[in-house]
Amino acid sequence: SPARRLASAPRHSRLVARHARIRAAAMAAATAETPAALAKRLASEYDERHRAFEENFWATKMGLAGASKEALVRTNGEYEDFLADEGNLQAVVAALQADAGEVAEGDRRALEIAQRTFECYQMPAEARPLKEALLKEGAVLEGDVRGAMKLGYINPADGEFVQASSVQLRNLMRTAADEKERRACYEGLRTIGPHVAEQFCKVVKMRNQLAKALGHEDFYQYKVLAAEGFGKDTLFEMLDSLEERTRPIMEAARKRLAEDKGDDALQPWNISQALSGESAKLKDPYFPFAGAVSAWGRSFAALGIKYRQATMRLDLLDRQGKYSNGFCHWPQCAYVRPDGSWQPSTTNFTSLATPGAIGSGENA
Repeated sequence: SPARRLASAPRHSRLVARHARIRAAAMAAATAETPAALAKRLASEYDERHRAFEENFWATKMGLAGASKEALVRTNGEYEDFLADEGNLQAVVAALQADAGEVAEGDRRALEIAQRTFECYQMPAEARPLKEALLKEGAVLEGDVRGAMKLGYINPADGEFVQASSVQLRNLMRTAADEKERRACYEGLRTIGPHVAEQFCKVVKMRNQLAKALGHEDFYQYKVLAAEGFGKDTLFEMLDSLEERTRPIMEAARKRLAEDKGDDALQPWNISQALSGESAKLKDPYFPFAGAVSAWGRSFAALGIKYRQATMRLDLLDRQGKYSNGFCHWPQCAYVRPDGSWQPSTTNFTSLATPGAIGSGENA
């Protein structure tokens, strides 16, 4: 729209000026470093910053002794500072402007990826203090507010509070035979929202403030554009279309469930149990927790997956103080070094199984 084009004009002018500065600096730096040396240096520096951040990420998310929220914020900042360093972008642009014969194909491909990455992290100097403050407030939200929350449910049998993670609460909603217990777990999960709301809204406001300082409508638009290359309007069109086309299937499934098991099966504390509770119990003997790692390794091997000297760190059990989302991160990415040798990966893999609970083998 004309209004949107007008609103975007200042941002366009800033981007044009920034790109002009980068091109000028790139021309001046063109002879400072060969493309091969630059690709090697950037890979080494990236590995160092990324590895330091991921080690602190793992320690804090797993609730390990000695983990430091301050160290996490610091190493995350150093990692993003490297990605946002305009000098790195200038050097990459300079290398890519060299004659085609001067840049090996592998180096060119690596530098093109680096250019795209560095461009996503560029921001004016006046926005950087807000970015640093945002990193700190985000760590407060995840660690001091949500991470320190005493979560659980009131046992309907005796009125006592039972401490349980969000994973355990969802698992009980899926497998517990007693509807009162399932509802108690549901009510327990609902306490998360009010508990984190104040700090969560503070972080959201700061994110939007940062995005607007960078010339975007809001933080969601900023992140979607950087990650996908198109805006949130395009994304919402895709999602709306998907929802419209799948809505009849969802409505028919809910109607069939209510006909089979009664209207109460549609209550939020009943629906997962009504859909999968019995099957989870029937499958459980075939997926014992004790055999989870072996089954996982054999399955991947049968698919032809080669680990190629990778180091894997596993943390499979749910426990107090541990981040309540399973994930797999690579502190060290795998790649072929410039000299042709292989750099193995290092993997941090976590899930949230509760030994003895139904479904623990599948969760692991």
